[in-house]
Amino acid sequence: MTTSARALLAAPVLPLALLVAASPPAMAAGDDVPVAGGPGACQTTGKTRPIKVTGATPNVTFTEAFRQFGNSGGGWDNQHGWAAADGTYSTELPGHQVVWLFNDTFLGPVNEDESFPESPRMVNNSAVLGGRDGLPDTTVTGGTQDDPKSLAGEKWYWNGDGIVDRGKLQVFEFEQATTDDPPPWNFGWVATDLVTFSKDFTVEKVTPVPTDGGVQWGVELLRCGGYIYIYGVESVWLDKHMHLARARVGRLTDVASWEFYDGDGWSSDPASSARLARNVGASYSVTPVAGRYVLTTSDALLGDTVYVSIADSPVGPFDERIPVYVAPEASTGDLYAPYNIAAHPSISRPGSLTISYNVNSSKGFDGIRPNANNNRPRFLDIHLDWDE
Repeated sequence: MTTSARALLAAPVLPLALLVAASPPAMAAGDDVPVAGGPGACQTTGKTRPIKVTGATPNVTFTEAFRQFGNSGGGWDNQHGWAAADGTYSTELPGHQVVWLFNDTFLGPVNEDESFPESPRMVNNSAVLGGRDGLPDTTVTGGTQDDPKSLAGEKWYWNGDGIVDRGKLQVFEFEQATTDDPPPWNFGWVATDLVTFSKDFTVEKVTPVPTDGGVQWGVELLRCGGYIYIYGVESVWLDKHMHLARARVGRLTDVASWEFYDGDGWSSDPASSARLARNVGASYSVTPVAGRYVLTTSDALLGDTVYVSIADSPVGPFDERIPVYVAPEASTGDLYAPYNIAAHPSISRPGSLTISYNVNSSKGFDGIRPNANNNRPRFLDIHLDWDE
């Protein structure tokens, strides 16, 4: 843990160490999450509400907050904290503090014109702590500010989604390895681990996760009705498919007890997992809203559009997709966007669902170095209307 993170843990704003200590008891199996109408509110019984998608607009507040956070050194005194990254998962900690989970992370400082020095430091995964409003406050890595390391250990991990279960932050980590493909696409997923972090953000436990059928579990997590639902993605040639597993609340690390949706019901066999939807992004989100489930995704093959689809159940089926936003970065030179769609119900306002997408360059770092914003997240508000 960095010096900056230690300072935060002693600050008046409740940090993870204090928040976990104050965490309420884990939900008993079968207990329903309290019903509310807003994003993230899970409901297992009662009437579902028709939801109308009315559009999407950029969320300038969060996009600019991360821009300024990166320009100012990521909350570190030496200016060497978070400068740019992709991934952009968020997890609400007990006490409503937000932790952001990032993948390949360029560390500062950046130049005054927002370009990078010739060879900036990079770690494969990091976290950013925010307050109750979710706005970024300080970078968290392994190692120290003077010698930062990847947060999740020495393996080449990219963060998936995270959740607090039994008072501990659990994050799905996707192990990568190099391939013979031409740069910058010469990498690939090889395994998934579920990493448990201690109160000071050090790795406490690593639990291997099944890879049967080529399913990468943990691209999205939601808690509902005594279960944690674990969404996965299966890549098949030029397409990607949604899969779904579930674990009892309090038993997420007991991987042997997981159940997998086989198209008709739940099975203990991971190889039985069924394809529930096609043409999803490498990551996507499913969010409870007003008793229904809102899928937000990009195309499987890096198109330029964000889509929304709605289902009555976590398993689907999902309605016909509605295109709600075209990422302007996709028409700018070598940039591609949107990818890594992630929903953030903990920062969403009534009547909308805030999501993020990532931006990157087909030239790799050569396309990022002139402008750090070419690898910083963009935020959108998806506008939804339903009868209360």
